[in-house]
Amino acid sequence: MALVAGFYTLLPLFRDSGGKFEEELLAETDLDRLLHQKIIIYNNLKDLEFEYKVGRLVHEDFHQLESGYKAEAAMILQKLDLLGAGADIDEAIERDIAARKAELFSRGSSLKSNTARCRTCGAMLIPGKKFCADCGEPISDTVSQ
Repeated sequence: MALVAGFYTLLPLFRDSGGKFEEELLAETDLDRLLHQKIIIYNNLKDLEFEYKVGRLVHEDFHQLESGYKAEAAMILQKLDLLGAGADIDEAIERDIAARKAELFSRGSSLKSNTARCRTCGAMLIPGKKFCADCGEPISDTVSQ
């Protein structure tokens, strides 16, 4: 019995997922990795400027390190642009969220008009059930549209 349970538990680890999920996961990981690197570079530039203003770095070292960080930041920003994660990524996310909300609410309003409600408590009834889930009244006696 334990062997059968172990087999079914480990089976998903050995199935081929078709590769599509893994490709999407890798693309998302690349974007996340680049965004994380961008944040690190910006923080390093802030720290470098602080160290220079405090007097811990000489002028030549500061400019050499700063130019290296800025070149690396430019390369990361170019890669982000190629992935389509430019400055308008927030706008794209907001548009996608608004579209999904509109779809969800339109489906929700059509569901509300087609669902039966309990006459006793007004709760939406679950199709196929004989009693109201909220108040326990028999559905056949309490159905209203």
